[in-house]
Amino acid sequence: MGGLSMTEMSNDEVAVRAAVDRWVVVLNAMLNGDPKPLEDLYSHADDVTYMGAEGTFQIGWDATCADWKAQAENSTGGQVEAAGVHVVVSGNLAAAQHYTRGQVRQPDGRINETNVRESSVFRKENGAWKMIAHHADGLPYWEKAFA
Repeated sequence: MGGLSMTEMSNDEVAVRAAVDRWVVVLNAMLNGDPKPLEDLYSHADDVTYMGAEGTFQIGWDATCADWKAQAENSTGGQVEAAGVHVVVSGNLAAAQHYTRGQVRQPDGRINETNVRESSVFRKENGAWKMIAHHADGLPYWEKAFA
């Protein structure tokens, strides 16, 4: 946690770290065919964005949600976790960066390791931290995981 104890972090930083934990739940659900948890974490505003590791760039909740639903429909299983989480909070905005590491099942049944860098922006909406932007890019061996 960047060297800070839970008692040294602000309530907002603790809440944003919890939102990153929920993001991992969202990713694991999506990898196993369920896009529904995304709806609770992501803001439904027209200004949200999603830039996927596969090269997509979606603007607005409707486009973002449609992209994730399509990914969930095509997913065949997997399990990931966040590592090296770094959070910065300023007012009603927060940024989080981390690695997402784990295994992804391919359509042919093979299990491949995955390692992705991710950055997310959260906005406090009605007292809850909602994701408003997400960007993922693969490390050099990303293509091997999805080849």
